[in-house]
Amino acid sequence: MLISHSHQFAFIHIPKAAGASVTHSLAQYGERADQHWLNRSLNAIGIHVNHYAPHRLKRFRLHTSAQTLQQQLPASVFAGLFKFAFVRNPWDLLTSYYHYITQPGDHHRGQATRNLKSFEDYVGYEIHRNKISQSRMVTDRRGELLVDFIGRLETLRDDFSFVCQRLNLSASLLHKNLSIHRDYRDSYTDHLAKRVRQHFAEDIQRFGDTFEESVPSPYAKPQMPARRAA
Repeated sequence: MLISHSHQFAFIHIPKAAGASVTHSLAQYGERADQHWLNRSLNAIGIHVNHYAPHRLKRFRLHTSAQTLQQQLPASVFAGLFKFAFVRNPWDLLTSYYHYITQPGDHHRGQATRNLKSFEDYVGYEIHRNKISQSRMVTDRRGELLVDFIGRLETLRDDFSFVCQRLNLSASLLHKNLSIHRDYRDSYTDHLAKRVRQHFAEDIQRFGDTFEESVPSPYAKPQMPARRAA
């Protein structure tokens, strides 16, 4: 999670939805609570979260939900932040997750995922874990939206520009943690696509995804007019 009290924004970092790129691009504007002596001391003994400090010094997990942020900040502070997130087509997200986790590296679930026989087994594994939910990252327990803007990875450049204009920030979109793979649709049988559609029905309905959607490269020059602030 990236927070700036001076520029009044909070970025809700949803895994594998361009979060690393957005965080890296806006990091210069974010708070550096991790550099405070108290958080450095906690970090030295392996504690990387601090919910007990004054709100400007609180340190959150990378993938902290909007609901947790709401619970941890004073109501007036939370209300005053422009809260935004980026989401991704769930079929594409799972394909990207799979290739990211199984690439050589030290991901904590890397070996377990590489031991699976196929991508279909991986999808079943994630459905069983039931940890991936983009909706839960941006809503409260009643399903009410807690963020002010939701961009899409599929229109990343245009939506990132809108965020910068809204916050009056000057930043270039930088790219981090890219996973390279074929068109996500090539990875699915009809049966597997249906399983994803059923399990991620809330996300699909909320964000308007379809399996057949043609997903342009988020790093290509946008072909649509720039989004205008309301």
